[in-house]
Amino acid sequence: MEYPVHILIVDDRPDEFLSIQALLAGSSYKLIHASSGMEALKYLLENEYALIIMDVLMPEMDGFETAKRIKMRRKSRDIPIIFLTALTSELENHMMAYSAGAIDYLTKPYHPLILRSKIDGFVRLYQTNKELQFKSQELEAANRVLTELKDTAEVALRIKSGFLAMMSHEIRTPLNGIIAMSDLLRTSDLSKDDQEMAEIIHTSGHALVSVINHILDFTKIESGKMELDYELFNLHSCLKETIDLFRALAMERNLTLESYIDPAVPVLLVGDPNRLRQVLNNLIGNAIKFTTTGGVKIRVQLQTAIDRMLTLEFTVEDTGIGIPQDKMSYLFQPFTQISSTINRKFGGTGLGLSICKMLVELMGGEIYAKPDAGQGAVFVFTIQVSEGQPD
Repeated sequence: MEYPVHILIVDDRPDEFLSIQALLAGSSYKLIHASSGMEALKYLLENEYALIIMDVLMPEMDGFETAKRIKMRRKSRDIPIIFLTALTSELENHMMAYSAGAIDYLTKPYHPLILRSKIDGFVRLYQTNKELQFKSQELEAANRVLTELKDTAEVALRIKSGFLAMMSHEIRTPLNGIIAMSDLLRTSDLSKDDQEMAEIIHTSGHALVSVINHILDFTKIESGKMELDYELFNLHSCLKETIDLFRALAMERNLTLESYIDPAVPVLLVGDPNRLRQVLNNLIGNAIKFTTTGGVKIRVQLQTAIDRMLTLEFTVEDTGIGIPQDKMSYLFQPFTQISSTINRKFGGTGLGLSICKMLVELMGGEIYAKPDAGQGAVFVFTIQVSEGQPD
């Protein structure tokens, strides 16, 4: 961006102004001539100047006094001043010039090319500063817009979170009643057709509760309101309790369900067992859901140990339908299923794995899957915990 460049020439002799004007011929600079110090102070109120070139010996008010007054004004105090004078180049004159606020002192006769190079240099500095000011203003404006957008987004997020929390409560209350009544119906003396309908009501109710819980968890983590609860827990008990939830389903589908914990992993740990169970529940549940023959294996190994801080690696491996290589990038994206056919057949919100990813990252780890289409899937995740000590 081009900025107009005004240069103020302060000299009581018109021929000096004409000489500098000739020197700068061909430039885009706009030269203003002030024949006295008072006139110079007046012009400084009217325009913004890149540079002042000033004589010292002038009637009424000399250049030193004029420079001091220029530097006293907020608007003009940062304008560089070059003294161009017939005074001798004695040290005393130099000191007076610099004390008055000048940045250079040239005595006549001066070399035209030297003066021209100094003028061009200060003009470039002026233009650079103007460009920086412009960029700074643009940045400030952009920051204001971003701040407003951030505030708007935070308000919208709070409203969304509040709405979802309220609606989940309102939905879950009648749902719990439906599930409870379906449980009673299933234990009643029903015909085969009625028993099947009661089973559908029961299964659908639990599926809907699962969807609501997933949406709430996703919203809570996304808004940064999900926090870990650190406590002492037994890893063996935690894993056993989680796997036991799926044993009946695995037996019903004739699937094996195996687990292994590296002996190097301490039994007692400090971390969030509830969030760990949530991740394992999702991965094991998916593994069983997508497996028709064979089984599921869960392994826990010690990856690193620094002092009492541990990195544990969990592996959930199944012999199910597998994951195609070209679908890997979609696995952990929210509201995404790798196949519409799979979604129709197996159901799901497409939130489970994205929630797992968020929880694992919250626990200081990472999660990924190994592609092996048609031969099963392998999910691996790590978490950060510390070694626990018994009370």
